[in-house]
Amino acid sequence: MNPAIALLRGRWRLPRSELTRRLAARWHLGALGCILALSAFLDLYRLGQNGYANSYYAGAVRSMLRSWHNFFFVSFDPGGLVSVDKPPLALWVQAASAKVFGFSGLSLLVPEALAGMAAVALLYALVSRYFGRTAGLVAALALAVSPVSVAVNRDNNPDALLALLLVASAYVGIRAVESGRLRTLLATAVLVGLAFNTKMLAAAVVIPGLAVAYLLLSPRPWRVRLAHLGLAAVVLVVVSGAWIAAVDLTPAAHRPYVGSTTDNSALSLAFDYSGLGRVEGQTGGTSLPGGGLGGAFSGTPGPLRLFNDALGDQGGWLLVLAVAGGLSAAVAAALGRRRRQLAALAVVGVWFAAAAVVFSFSSGIIHTYYVSALAPATSALVGIGALALARDARRGGWRLALPLVAVALTCAIEVVLVRRAGYLTWLQVPIIAATVAAVAALVVLALKRGGTPRARALLAAGALAIPIAAFLVAPVAWSASTAKAPVNGVFPGAGPSFVSGLGNGARRFGFGGPPGLRRGRLPRFGAPGAPPPGAMNLPPPGAGAIGPRGLRPGGGGVPPGGPGGLGRGGPGAFGSRDIGPALRYAQAHGPGTRFALIVSSAQEAASAVIRGEPVAAMGGFTGRETVLTNAYLAQLVGSHQARYFLLGGGGGFGPMGGRNNAASSTIASTCRRVTASAWSTAASASTGFGSTLYDCAGSAQAIADAGR
Repeated sequence: MNPAIALLRGRWRLPRSELTRRLAARWHLGALGCILALSAFLDLYRLGQNGYANSYYAGAVRSMLRSWHNFFFVSFDPGGLVSVDKPPLALWVQAASAKVFGFSGLSLLVPEALAGMAAVALLYALVSRYFGRTAGLVAALALAVSPVSVAVNRDNNPDALLALLLVASAYVGIRAVESGRLRTLLATAVLVGLAFNTKMLAAAVVIPGLAVAYLLLSPRPWRVRLAHLGLAAVVLVVVSGAWIAAVDLTPAAHRPYVGSTTDNSALSLAFDYSGLGRVEGQTGGTSLPGGGLGGAFSGTPGPLRLFNDALGDQGGWLLVLAVAGGLSAAVAAALGRRRRQLAALAVVGVWFAAAAVVFSFSSGIIHTYYVSALAPATSALVGIGALALARDARRGGWRLALPLVAVALTCAIEVVLVRRAGYLTWLQVPIIAATVAAVAALVVLALKRGGTPRARALLAAGALAIPIAAFLVAPVAWSASTAKAPVNGVFPGAGPSFVSGLGNGARRFGFGGPPGLRRGRLPRFGAPGAPPPGAMNLPPPGAGAIGPRGLRPGGGGVPPGGPGGLGRGGPGAFGSRDIGPALRYAQAHGPGTRFALIVSSAQEAASAVIRGEPVAAMGGFTGRETVLTNAYLAQLVGSHQARYFLLGGGGGFGPMGGRNNAASSTIASTCRRVTASAWSTAASASTGFGSTLYDCAGSAQAIADAGR
């Protein structure tokens, strides 16, 4: 027989060498390598264009390098007046990187990018262990191209590290359920505690699934399960609360004020500002006038919130597919009594459900990038569910309903998201075409009962593989657009609405946004109407600008012309006034020994703090926090630690800047006003919004009397 004909008929096989057999057995490693390479490209490509990203946290890292005191308490300013609004772990990692490689934009951003890549690899390990290599690869690919994940991986916010620790907690927790070993469960509690010290109660989304899975599916007797969970809870509380206890037990006079709180308590930061306040509609100790801003950033709470114009194109592409696939896999695992798979589905599924409910119905502030905590669970369920839905399609009959509904609804959602964005609208064509082909294949499987099992399996696999591949094209495009342009450091997001502005939620809040997108084209920086990628007067983010030993004279960390201020716009800041002229005046006229200049908000001080200037923010991040009491202010002035204060104007977060706390009023009524002509310039006057510089030398007693 002709070898070609025999090969086509399956009666003859080409001989394989030992190397060929080994490569065929390890194909998944090559596929995983390609996925990790794609993840590395999306997370690291032109990462330096993001500069220092979020200048608030970049400034904190710069201050943390000054002393162990600042490092431990995550002080925003070098003088240790106020801390940032996050727990320490992510900033500790960035500070360690900056200590080793020198303070620069890349030394802050690369650790987060590596965390994102590690999360992809670990998610593959989790899913493939219990559902096979193909499911693991699909899950890893879905996470690697998740738009919101790529956005946070390219930023210095703590969300990338949080996602990694959540995946690690789920992986080790499932192992604990599988084995029933106490030490594995305690290791899970430690990981969740570390996640808590990364972004506080945001880590709680993984806890219900871990507890339910261990309680119901552990091989141990009921009493032992309960005892193990009790011990794990103790470890979780100890690890989670260690830093909080250390901060709150330290006398307030010997540490920075806890930023974004009203009572100077890290416990309040964890459970109010960064915890329940986000769910209940409060905004913590520094709430905005007139109530919260929950709907301003993420739309009205409700069951469809994850698909709206603020959150939909960040993490809503594959939600329906994840839900349908997860349900199919759960039913199959339950009917087959596959305890290991049930444990994995319980942990990941409850994590997904908890995060989805919180993000959908919370009335507090939900920024668009928060849904990055949902992305790993969504991706895991997509990978697991793809095989489960293909199995349903192969079996035919009533089981075909779920794959049909999942594919059709996902197609409809993606078409709406692409059309709404007005970017690469031609993507609707392959999405719809792939869906039509999949539906046709599923109909054939439903109508044709015959055929070999292998043929039906191949047709079912194709009916799911083709649309899933098409459904991933739009997320890839959104992620690629994010990699091509500077990320917004404060509000990282993916896709056309974020590449040059603050996105849908920010536009709704009134911060502006990108120019109108026409015919699916992204605005280019430098083009008319498009803001420049870095209008901030920050030190160049080149590697080694500030080395482990501090600022080097003439290095990149000190721009020519001396100290400047925070410019307007740029990827890491809101609009703010230029504090440079005031700082130069203060430094030339007897500045305080600890603070050369104190301004209203951290957003004003950020660029100077990044340069290592002795500047502080008396109103914390927003400009509304009561960091300085009159007694403490009098002490600082009387001991010559502080002298000059810059108040008023547009500093801070829109209406939050200016004279919005008691200390500001006291300074304005007791200290000498420096005439504008003595310190300001025509350029600064145009951006100062009515700023006033005060000299408080000799006013300590008057300040103290004002507080009585």
